Amino acid sequence: MKRELAEAAKDLAAYLRNQDENLAEPPCMGAAKAAPVLSPAVKTTKKAAAPQPAAEKENPPAPAMTPKRPADMDALAEQVKNCRSCGLGGTRLNAVFGVGTYKAKVVFVGEGPGFQEDHKGEPFVGRSGQLLDKILETVLGLKRSDVYIANIVKCHPMKNPADPESHGNDRPPTPDEISACRPYLDEQLRFIKPACIVTLGSVPTKVLLKTDKGISLVRGSAYDYPVEIVPGRPIKVIPTYHPAALLRNPNLKRDTWEDMKMVKAFLETGKIP
Repeated sequence: MKRELAEAAKDLAAYLRNQDENLAEPPCMGAAKAAPVLSPAVKTTKKAAAPQPAAEKENPPAPAMTPKRPADMDALAEQVKNCRSCGLGGTRLNAVFGVGTYKAKVVFVGEGPGFQEDHKGEPFVGRSGQLLDKILETVLGLKRSDVYIANIVKCHPMKNPADPESHGNDRPPTPDEISACRPYLDEQLRFIKPACIVTLGSVPTKVLLKTDKGISLVRGSAYDYPVEIVPGRPIKVIPTYHPAALLRNPNLKRDTWEDMKMVKAFLETGKIP
């Protein structure tokens, strides 16, 4: 019995030494040592693979990934909610994505959220929004739920971001803020596929038409949107004054009325009068 135990211990020690030697060598070296010698005829028909670490074979580097386009408007809204592409994302109270039907024939685009929009998370909810609702109903015979309303930027640009509860804290968005947020608007337009965009005021008009002319110089006409949203079908852009401008200067109401009549005719006939 003692002799059998001694021989078993000797065999175990030899086995362990063999394992230690194999572990001390790189995987490729161990494989070469254990491989049988090929005959000359076999060597001429097989090429040795270039040495490659085992980990690299099993887990090759992943290709560079590009951000996926959102599957629907709800997914896009979630992206906007979580966006921190510019400083506005860290100071606003609520992201203001948009409101209305995703099947709208006309999309109204403003500059950016103000105090009340920032607090409620919906565009055009203050005095300007009430006037816009009245224009929609009086001239177009439509309700807010029949159109879609959005802004160039989705967060409130503030003069003093440290005091979001202060009234009169609005400012125009900067070019960098507009550039960071602009892709969201085009994605909204791609989902909705409207026939017409109505820009409200100088800022959205300049951005969407790529012009440096003010609203008073470009309103009264319709333009093709320079970004292709629907292949083969350009979207018409009809600029008009922002409702806030009408509250400050009632004399602009006549021009706005004419612009909205143009929108109505286009929606009904597909042609610009």
